[in-house]
Amino acid sequence: MSSIYIFSPSGAVRDRKAFSKGVSVLRSLGHDVHIDPSALSSSERFAGDDATRLLAIERACESNCDVAMISRGGYGLTRLLPQLNYSKIKKEYNKETVNL
Repeated sequence: MSSIYIFSPSGAVRDRKAFSKGVSVLRSLGHDVHIDPSALSSSERFAGDDATRLLAIERACESNCDVAMISRGGYGLTRLLPQLNYSKIKKEYNKETVNL
């Protein structure tokens, strides 16, 4: 199965029980689930301050997991776009092995 890295670059996770249940379901399906250290952080309505969420994105990109999955969506991610270190998080793909 896949390795999955769960992180929170947008709104804060408010229902920790549902979050845990989702992780349990993924694991029961055989996935190797990794949870970002700040996935359950909270600052106002966001999952941590901007710096915390930017670092979570970088950790997700560096994780080498098959899938990077966000815990929930929200407007908080779009406000980070100008601050992303794109050169650090970009991946080079072999176009012969990736179906785009």
